[in-house]
Amino acid sequence: MLSRIRSWKLKNNILKFYLYRVFSSLIFAMPIYVLFLQENGLSMIQIMILQSVYSATIMLAVVPSGILADYIGRKKVLVFNSILFMIAWFIYASSYSFTGFLISEVIMALSAAMWMASGTAFFYDSLRELGREGEFKKLFGNVVSINSAFWGIAALIGGYVATKSLRIPFWMTAIALFFAMLVSFSFAETKKYKHADKKYFAHLMEASKFALNHPKIRLLIIYSSINYAIVFTAYVLYQPYLKAIGIPLVYFGGIFFVMNILAAFGSKMAYKIENYLGEKKILIYLLVISILCFLGMTQEFLIVGAIFPIIIFFRGGIFEPVVTDYMNKHIESHHRATVLSLSTLAAQLLATAMAPFLGWIVDAYSLKAAFLISAVILTINLFILIVALTIINRRKG
Repeated sequence: MLSRIRSWKLKNNILKFYLYRVFSSLIFAMPIYVLFLQENGLSMIQIMILQSVYSATIMLAVVPSGILADYIGRKKVLVFNSILFMIAWFIYASSYSFTGFLISEVIMALSAAMWMASGTAFFYDSLRELGREGEFKKLFGNVVSINSAFWGIAALIGGYVATKSLRIPFWMTAIALFFAMLVSFSFAETKKYKHADKKYFAHLMEASKFALNHPKIRLLIIYSSINYAIVFTAYVLYQPYLKAIGIPLVYFGGIFFVMNILAAFGSKMAYKIENYLGEKKILIYLLVISILCFLGMTQEFLIVGAIFPIIIFFRGGIFEPVVTDYMNKHIESHHRATVLSLSTLAAQLLATAMAPFLGWIVDAYSLKAAFLISAVILTINLFILIVALTIINRRKG
């Protein structure tokens, strides 16, 4: 039985985690990031190369970060993540060239790898030690909701400030992340579970074997990786898309605010929607919605076309807590961070290949062509999902 002090510290972890995500989500530069890079002389291919380097760095760093989180503790890795994230935005705010932005993207990717490897695992294991892991889907939905809400608020403010200067929102972001770093130092470390083997490579092989041999985990990794690669890459294209359909810069912040508020609402309602639809239907519907929206962005809808990226953000708010909960239910705690890192590795591998490819499609053909190809790839993902779920269900029967 937990001591009162230990229990109090773990309960405070949940509240502090919410506060931590508030400051971490104040990315004021979000609605004008691509426009800022273009203003500094970067082409769309160069911008996509930055995204590819970002994804490749995460791909290389996420599994070691997961192993590190399993061995030295989630809190320490979260603190390192916070420090690097803050540094990356300070570099971005003070850079004027591709080289400076490249350095910032590498540091930001190292930070992201640490967050992906430790953030969810830290939150889940705080609940697990309290005996409240059954509440994960609901409470982590709150986390994603907080992320989306404050991304939206920051976008609204940043979009307005950007009409004065595209650089000021980057400095504002760096300052907000300084406070996120301070909060991370106050977390209480979660329990470290005994490992079957203290050798890093052996631990990695054990976690990899588990992920490959577990049919549901294997399917979820494939499903979420393809989804992430497409949506991550398309996110870079939203700003040129809004500009192409005639929306003035002054409204970008408002549109991104609506996107993130709806994503927050989706995250908050995710557990209720999942309970109503069930696992199979919600996984299928999330993909169908994305496919229809990408097809919609290939058409000439002018300003009303802004509805499609907004819907994709709403769908994204539902996606993360639902899929993360499904994965956590099937992963043992002693290699939870490593398996989740392997899932991220697969997603980043696809994103690394997809970003420059879609960047080339935009420059060589058009934005419409890039969105059409994205819809086709998601349709293939839908086919894989339906076939795999059918096979899994037959084996259970």
